[in-house]
Amino acid sequence: MSVRKILVPLAGREEDAEVLSTALSVARAFEAQLVGLFARPDPTEALPYLGDGVSGQVIEDLMQAAREGADQASGRVKTALAKIAEDAGVPVAEKGGDVTLPSIRFLDVTGRRDEVVATHSRLSDLIVFGEGTTGVAGGTALEAAMMSAGRPVLIAPKKAWNPVGGSVCIGWDDSAEAAHAVTAAIPFLEQAKKVTILCIGGKELDPGPGSTLADYLELHGVVADVHLVDAAGRAAGEVLLENAERAKTDLLVMGGYSHSRLREFIIGGTTQHIRSHATIPVLMAH
Repeated sequence: MSVRKILVPLAGREEDAEVLSTALSVARAFEAQLVGLFARPDPTEALPYLGDGVSGQVIEDLMQAAREGADQASGRVKTALAKIAEDAGVPVAEKGGDVTLPSIRFLDVTGRRDEVVATHSRLSDLIVFGEGTTGVAGGTALEAAMMSAGRPVLIAPKKAWNPVGGSVCIGWDDSAEAAHAVTAAIPFLEQAKKVTILCIGGKELDPGPGSTLADYLELHGVVADVHLVDAAGRAAGEVLLENAERAKTDLLVMGGYSHSRLREFIIGGTTQHIRSHATIPVLMAH
């Protein structure tokens, strides 16, 4: 898998700068195009909730205020993209123009955020979310990228970070989701200076699955060490994150959950613990 298109959903907030910096470091490492996506809310979708008896003038005033708010947020996103492009010396791509890589492009699309993100994720190689956008409210967009579009997601921490070319830890449980995350992470693993496979379990943890993954990665020119970690009754997410941070890793790779465990993935369980406490980038796939 090569990384040529990186989608970054943005909302015109202050924290956009950090996630853009992390996404741009990935785009430059892989010579990819960074696409900053602003999902513009459709104010007419709120009309059914206004109730009867609301005057036409009040409705028009509300619609106008919503449009102006969206214009301002969109403008902030466009300004942030232009600034980071100028600071990094990366060209801003225009629709219909020549394709230059790496580059930055801006998209302003009207619609529900989760639907817009899902649609534009399908033909993207990687979706980068800021940590502040992956809570319950932003979780539907993250769900759309991973579940509806089936694309890998990189959750960037609050501070700017370069997850390419350093140390990578893989949280390996031999699941289909973890395998998908590993294959999606191959470009990162090929450029990593150190790769560690973390298998979390009990005292009788089987070393076989970790060794099988190491053999697979060797075929891609990636040398990985396998570490078996006894969780000693502690939560897997807590132990995984503790060991990844102790190893001073620059990227944690792990699988998401299937549809039946979606709510646990979004608001609870192993992934929620890591998302809430991680100070490093986390790459996940379903």
